Amino acid sequence: MLSNLTTQINNKMTIKNIIIDRVCQDTGVTKNLLMSKRRNQFIVDAKQIVVFALSELGFTQKFIAKQLKYRDHTTVNHLINRRCFNSHENRLRASLVVKSYLDMALFENARLRANMEVKISEAE
Repeated sequence: MLSNLTTQINNKMTIKNIIIDRVCQDTGVTKNLLMSKRRNQFIVDAKQIVVFALSELGFTQKFIAKQLKYRDHTTVNHLINRRCFNSHENRLRASLVVKSYLDMALFENARLRANMEVKISEAE
């Protein structure tokens, strides 16, 4: 799992794409379904997980709406404030996605730092 996310970073993936891909992988929803206008419960749950995860990372509602191809931020606002029987589970799943991203980012940062230190010591 960690090596898969590291490979995605090496391929110049952005934070939002990594989060979206991870949610798709965890929920079994394809990216096309995630970006669609369909409102099946399992698709809405995946969208809510993405919204929770990206908002936890500090992205604005307007940015999240643009990434999920919503007309404006109000749908994102609704998903954040929506109280349904599984919103707590979706929030927990989003936190786990964010945690796995942050763990991967710290690992990748440490690897890049070690490579840089080796290059600096070789140059001296």
